[in-house]
Amino acid sequence: MDSHYLQQQRFQLQKRVRRLNSCNPKIFHSSLIQFWNYLQAQPLLAGILARRKAEAPDHADDLAALQNGQIPIFAHESEASAFVFRVIEHCIEQPLGGGLGPEIMIGRGFVRTGKTDEMLDGFREHFLEPFYENLDESLDQQAAVLSLLIKYKRKVEWFERDIAHSLAADGERALARHLYAYLFDQGLDFHIEPQSASGEADLVSPDLVLDAKIFDGDASSRGTRYIKHGVNQLMTYTRDFNQLVGYLVIYRTCPEDLQFPFAGSDVLVPFVSFGGKTLYLLIVDICSHERPASKRGALRAHVMDTPDLIAVLTEATVEQADSPRESDAQPSNV
Repeated sequence: MDSHYLQQQRFQLQKRVRRLNSCNPKIFHSSLIQFWNYLQAQPLLAGILARRKAEAPDHADDLAALQNGQIPIFAHESEASAFVFRVIEHCIEQPLGGGLGPEIMIGRGFVRTGKTDEMLDGFREHFLEPFYENLDESLDQQAAVLSLLIKYKRKVEWFERDIAHSLAADGERALARHLYAYLFDQGLDFHIEPQSASGEADLVSPDLVLDAKIFDGDASSRGTRYIKHGVNQLMTYTRDFNQLVGYLVIYRTCPEDLQFPFAGSDVLVPFVSFGGKTLYLLIVDICSHERPASKRGALRAHVMDTPDLIAVLTEATVEQADSPRESDAQPSNV
């Protein structure tokens, strides 16, 4: 990844956390919400949050205990980190204008006095600082892959739509190469077209299994059935390469949208979890629209809901269980 860009991200992140550590308790809650919205607006940081949201347990019981003055204890750092994320997420979901924010009451369990400043310091020490440290560490980790894909999506849709649409005429491989070039420029180390026991995954790195598909809305060619087949393949590849996470980049070439209703409005990249695997479904709109958005009329959509995908993933699991496993093949280096 570009070192200057990464350095700038760290500087902006540090500056905003410093502001949170020094602001008045009366405005801390609103400042925390502003901080969260800033993170969601940055592709690199938003991707890290998206992956954390997908993979962290909900910790509902632990959150309830915390609000009752009890302090949950965890044996592993990963569990504590996931809980910290859920606490921050819980706080930013609380409304503004209700007096002192939930952070004060949560911090009360960590101090012996009833002073507002000290209670807030308890929250900062046990939740804000660990949350910030996890974000900072994740900037250097492969968790940033999702962030890079989000940034790629925006880059293509905003600046290179015509280029990508032209590449689609040459098929998925041409689009995949366009994606590979971007990831390579960002410093991602990967292998292309390794043979797995079940075929070929487009791209594999130490923490990445990625496949690319075109969606043209045509039921007879590359419609929803074709995308379901792509999800089936991706699930199989994650098992073949012993990965917990897989990514399907879907290039939409038709005016109709492709929607996953199970994805909440706050989820940047839809995902489905099944059998211990998390599969992300990133849609890149490369449709060459003939008319501007204001004159296109109502947007039509193809919908893929949870039962559809679960059936596909179940089928992939059954197929793999019934298939004889081949010896592990070595991927070819880029």
